Amino acid sequence: METKVVLLALSVMVAGCAVTAPPITNLSGKPIKFSQPVLEKVHRETAKFVLLEKSIADGRFAVVSISAVRQPITNARQERIAFNSDLTSFAPDYADSSFRTYVDDGNYGQKTVITDCGLASPKTQMYSPCDSEFGEVFVPASVTKAYVAGSMNAYSMKAWNDPARNRMRYVVSPQHALVQAGVFQRLAELAAVK
Repeated sequence: METKVVLLALSVMVAGCAVTAPPITNLSGKPIKFSQPVLEKVHRETAKFVLLEKSIADGRFAVVSISAVRQPITNARQERIAFNSDLTSFAPDYADSSFRTYVDDGNYGQKTVITDCGLASPKTQMYSPCDSEFGEVFVPASVTKAYVAGSMNAYSMKAWNDPARNRMRYVVSPQHALVQAGVFQRLAELAAVK
């Protein structure tokens, strides 16, 4: 009997872990999704902006401002997120949007939208994935596979992971920062900005 109870409790715990969180929705109940890597051009003209700043003290994001106009980034800890006008999509509001599609022939032709970082300019001059918390170093899956299989040495893999040597970046969702800053609880304020 005890074994059945333990197995039942264990199965309930495992099932509980498999449940996904409900989608985040706007004021009309429509899902709000990450528009990778940036908002479509048609939505940028009517976008609404949230300027976030990461605290030096605890590393948490907080809202600096919510606006209908693009706020300037004044320090390296700030990030600017754009929402489309009906608040159904969001993305970092990068000034530089020269993205391309990388096709990883060594991994079944997997496609990833990336940008190439040249000489880095400060975030306060040009906001881009090259200096943003939401711009990650891009390492193709075929490179990782080669390393794991032993056909690439640790020095070469380290070069791929080094942001100073590998200048390719892909954009990750800023949703965690928006959640941390409480932006989704302030959607009425965001919708109302003119």
